[in-house]
Amino acid sequence: MKRWHAASLAAALALVVSGCGGTGGGGTSGGGKGELLVWVDNTRMPAAQRYKKAHPDLKMRIVTIPPDAGYVPTKISLANRTRSGWPDVVFLANPAEAATLAGARFGYAAPLDDLVPKSVRDGFAPGALDTCTFGGRTYCLRNDIAPTVLWYDTTLMKKYGYQVPTTWAQYQQTGLKAAEEHPGTIVGAINGKYGAGIYFGSSGCPTRDTLNLTKVDIDLTDQRCARVADLLQPLARKKAVTTVAPIDPAFAKLGKDDKILMLPGPAWFGDFMFQPAFHVPKGRIAAAPMPTWPGENKSYAGQVGGGAFLVSTHAGQRAKAAADLVRWMTTDVALQAKQPTYPAFTAAARKWGEAKSKDPYYASDPMPALSAAAGALRPGFGAVRYEADWQNSFNDSLGKAADSGGSLKDALGQWQDKLKNAAESTGYTVG
Repeated sequence: MKRWHAASLAAALALVVSGCGGTGGGGTSGGGKGELLVWVDNTRMPAAQRYKKAHPDLKMRIVTIPPDAGYVPTKISLANRTRSGWPDVVFLANPAEAATLAGARFGYAAPLDDLVPKSVRDGFAPGALDTCTFGGRTYCLRNDIAPTVLWYDTTLMKKYGYQVPTTWAQYQQTGLKAAEEHPGTIVGAINGKYGAGIYFGSSGCPTRDTLNLTKVDIDLTDQRCARVADLLQPLARKKAVTTVAPIDPAFAKLGKDDKILMLPGPAWFGDFMFQPAFHVPKGRIAAAPMPTWPGENKSYAGQVGGGAFLVSTHAGQRAKAAADLVRWMTTDVALQAKQPTYPAFTAAARKWGEAKSKDPYYASDPMPALSAAAGALRPGFGAVRYEADWQNSFNDSLGKAADSGGSLKDALGQWQDKLKNAAESTGYTVG
């Protein structure tokens, strides 16, 4: 049974859990001093309230918003029509939406280059602000990032006599061997962003290389795309990789049945998937760097997740205060060290990692692999306005081919056409 709608169901659940509040009024096109209106999710709310308390002279109203995709652009579109109600600061649980909000149609996101010093921006993980940068200008600051690593079950590896792969060729060999010797065992998931962001993203396949706000590079004839298809083809035919999304309840059964040998996935999988969702007992899961691709000797990470803060072009005289809040929320080491996911700011990530290194759930310290991944994000992975189509079209092409036993290389052409159409329909020229 295909489960392509799992992500939508998860978003709906997140909306219920978030207990969102109304967005209220806020700034006007005049941009006077007035009240600083801030939209954040439930997770960021305590920090925003802390900032407000520390700045008693600052008029500030904080509103909780849900994390589901499309919510912020929809509300900003409404504010644009009424010419009022824009938040001065907004948190995006879906950082790709920065491309929408910075685009000419919305005109919402303000460039931060003159509001946040370069010395501060340089403190973020290399490549972390790529999804915030269009045409050389920075439109957001990342709160957290989701670099991918190779998660693996040390107990199963030892039991089966396998070695942790360091190259994708070794990964493929191990996956095929596991599928034959231990039927039902998987070494990866290829569904939506988990296939596109993890495998194609780490390979550098140009599916969303943003040259600026109106031009994007999409070229699935590139060898960096073909090598991913070559890697996954035999694994898909032997069912060593699954098209079930990791957030789908059916995936949890794989964990309970000791069928997850390896799983390339984002940093947050360690805390939020293996233990609470997959029910893998403590002392078994470890992290290794992503395997290296043919012809390369460096491990590159893909990306699946993370969040970002934006400042409004309508903030006017409140812009400086808005930028200061965003800077503090994303770079304060003490604050970021306590957040649930991997901080984008390097100094904060080091502090955050101290507790992670001692976490008894892991079989070994995951921080060396996580830190290496944060410093090795594959360049070219940009924020795009066709994010949803990027995921859905992957499933409609590569996912269907994997399910049917078809050619993944042939499916690349289908994905190319779907991506090109999606990009052009959202205002891009495809280079």
